[in-house]
Amino acid sequence: MQRSAAFFPAFAVLALATSAVAQPVRLPLDHEAVIGGIGVACTGIGQTKNDPKWLAYDVRVEFADASSAYLAGEDLTLSGAGGQLLSVSCEGPWVLLKLPAGQAYQVEARVTQPGVASRTSTVTAPSHGQARFVLTFPDAH
Repeated sequence: MQRSAAFFPAFAVLALATSAVAQPVRLPLDHEAVIGGIGVACTGIGQTKNDPKWLAYDVRVEFADASSAYLAGEDLTLSGAGGQLLSVSCEGPWVLLKLPAGQAYQVEARVTQPGVASRTSTVTAPSHGQARFVLTFPDAH
């Protein structure tokens, strides 16, 4: 009985932590965070998108409509070999990620417009510089 009682609180904390990953963490525009050990930022609008600090991120995921105009307000989920790593909501058209070079990750993204299908892509961080991945949502307006 003592072991069961000690096990339950640890299991409850693990269950809460796992369910928290499923809900996107809201990233305000032009802010950085570390989620699950991964650096992530939301930007891409106005002069702040040119801030040199954004170049420190290995991967830039951009969101665009069929005419290549930027879309803002999206949810992005990043998964690796071990499952879901993070889920964020961004107010801008770019989500930046600091990822280990050479490893492939799955990105699933949705724009917050009704009736717009989600998109998936594989992203890999380069050994130098920043890789740019554009997710196009042709049914967005």
